[in-house]
Amino acid sequence: MANDPMLDMFIYENVQLTERLEEILIECENLGGFTEEHVNEIFRIMHTIKGSSAMMEYEPIATLGHHIEDMFFYIREHHPTTLNSDEIADICLNAVDFFKQEVAKIQAGGPSDGDTTAHLTRIEAFMATLTNKGGTPAPAAEASPPPAPETAESPAASSNGLNCYHCTIIFDDGCKMENIRAYQIANTLADYAETIETVPADLLDDCADEIVANGVTITMYSDTPIDVIRSIISEALFIKHFELSGDAGKVSAPAPAPAVLAEPPVVSEPPPIPKMEVPPMQVSPIPAAAMPAGGAEPVSAPAPKRTAADEIPVSPVSEIKQNFISVNVEKLDKLMDLMGEIVISVSMVVNNTDLTGLQLDNFEKASAQLLKNTGELQGIIMSVRMLPISSTFHKMSRIVRDTSKKLGKEAELIILGEETEVDKNIIDNLSDPLMHIIRNSMDHGLEDNREERINSGKNPVGRIVLEARNSGSDVIISCTDDGRGLNRDKIVDKAKAVGLMTRPDNEYTDKDIYQFIMNAGFSTNDTVTELSGRGVGMDVVKKNIEKVGGTVDLDSTPGQGMTVNIRIPLTLAILASIEISVGKNNYLIPTLNIREAFKPNMDDIVIDPDGKEMIMYRGECFSIVRLHQLFNVETDVTNFQDGIMIMIEDDDYMTCVFADLMVGEQQAVVKPIPSFITERIGDIYGIAGCTLLGDGSISLIIDVKSLTH
Repeated sequence: MANDPMLDMFIYENVQLTERLEEILIECENLGGFTEEHVNEIFRIMHTIKGSSAMMEYEPIATLGHHIEDMFFYIREHHPTTLNSDEIADICLNAVDFFKQEVAKIQAGGPSDGDTTAHLTRIEAFMATLTNKGGTPAPAAEASPPPAPETAESPAASSNGLNCYHCTIIFDDGCKMENIRAYQIANTLADYAETIETVPADLLDDCADEIVANGVTITMYSDTPIDVIRSIISEALFIKHFELSGDAGKVSAPAPAPAVLAEPPVVSEPPPIPKMEVPPMQVSPIPAAAMPAGGAEPVSAPAPKRTAADEIPVSPVSEIKQNFISVNVEKLDKLMDLMGEIVISVSMVVNNTDLTGLQLDNFEKASAQLLKNTGELQGIIMSVRMLPISSTFHKMSRIVRDTSKKLGKEAELIILGEETEVDKNIIDNLSDPLMHIIRNSMDHGLEDNREERINSGKNPVGRIVLEARNSGSDVIISCTDDGRGLNRDKIVDKAKAVGLMTRPDNEYTDKDIYQFIMNAGFSTNDTVTELSGRGVGMDVVKKNIEKVGGTVDLDSTPGQGMTVNIRIPLTLAILASIEISVGKNNYLIPTLNIREAFKPNMDDIVIDPDGKEMIMYRGECFSIVRLHQLFNVETDVTNFQDGIMIMIEDDDYMTCVFADLMVGEQQAVVKPIPSFITERIGDIYGIAGCTLLGDGSISLIIDVKSLTH
């Protein structure tokens, strides 16, 4: 479809629905069954996926969604006593994977052309078993609607035995995409009509402004009672009010407003639950006469007519303003970039060298107010981009479930701190590393069987704890399992075999040894399996986390388990830093990585046997990095007593760097080193990026991790 707003709405809605569907299925599988509430929610999700996919002409998604919808309709209506919950979860989770693959194709600009044959065959076989028949289950009996009495709310039948209904709908102010919302309502009503017409005629055309001004009018011929039609329209979101009339009179009813939502509402509301037959198991188009003008595909195959008794009662309530809107993330990215430029511009104004030495009291007051407002604006923009990490964490439940089945191990996932918020760009880069960590814990960490765990005094069901917590301007994510733990000797043997051990064994701490498994190609498995043995996994974790400015470290207790700790910044955009000078150059060190700064005492300087300078400070010995030597910068400050020593730290590693002078605080807008430089000389050791200072000069940002580790 060439209509980008429609495509964006479809993708957004389907991503949200499939994630929710996956959560429900995992929850039901853990509970050992499906509650009535779960069945109804899954039915509504599948109905929405099927309908929106058919509207967008993505037939494979619509067809599979229709089959699963039929399956849950049968379960809801017949309440079978023997229900294989594991089989249902497998069928639906495989469908979720199919939906995700198809949506990924659509996002990449390709067609939805996946093969649903295997999925449909499995569903039909399951339904045949469920109904104790050797073939496709027979359709459920269709309830005949009772005759509608002749009242002002039940219009007289037209000459061909059908009622003629007229409905005018006015949408909420500012709800956007009014034509798409009108089209979805018309498509839902088409399931209950012989013919249907709309004004404007082509709702897929650019007619949103016309609908805002005049509303949308729907005329339909149907034998469905008017109460049912009113209920269907009332269930749609973002309707300000509507008027419904028929041949024998006019009925006006306010539309109920949606309840306050705990999260931003999706663009469209799931259509009402229809009374459907099982089968048919195919998506069939509505006859051309029943389609909206413009010839677009309808939402789904016509469903059996419903009676008023089938409807969930709808009571009018006072209108509630929506508190959430959906915003394209690209706009937030541009807004954040602009905020960074504003920070630089403010620094240029406030620290303008032309004003040095001038007594400008009013300017100082205005500058202080500008800095205050800019800081508040920066905080708000950053908070808008922050999202709870819960959605990423809950995706790992599926990984644990699937890996458990493949390995034949029993395990449960415990999630803590899921409300912790992180910048969206960082969240997007977390799923893949966490997946590898979880799989590593399942495959390498947890014992192979229940007996081994019981003999070790453990619960027969393995336990993996995924936790997130704030630490200053960082977030720490830890994944802990209660398995065997890391085998130090086995890691050492492998490290020696591949040439990673360059010093005697006793010079390596346990933490140093454990870090070897983060190297590419490193694996202690003797055989290659579907999940491990190729040395691909933990190195991917390290690369992806470092890409967003984070770090990874491992800790383990033999026989008790292993913990992987990931430390990542809350945001990558703006960095609080301390500016230092070395010769004529300026550098920035992130404030959170500075432990303290001090004037060194020459009596505390020592030289190790390799000729490296070190300093004794507070009873500990730290290595010294002279920045002017590291970056080959000319400076007159070469004696320790003339400059300043800055102790920097990353995790538990500390080093002292020697500089000429500490200049002051800076808010750094982090930028990567330009590609035309890195292409010529490669990465620069000790440098993490660059930024523009208030005087227009460029400053390099010190890479604390590389200097301390």
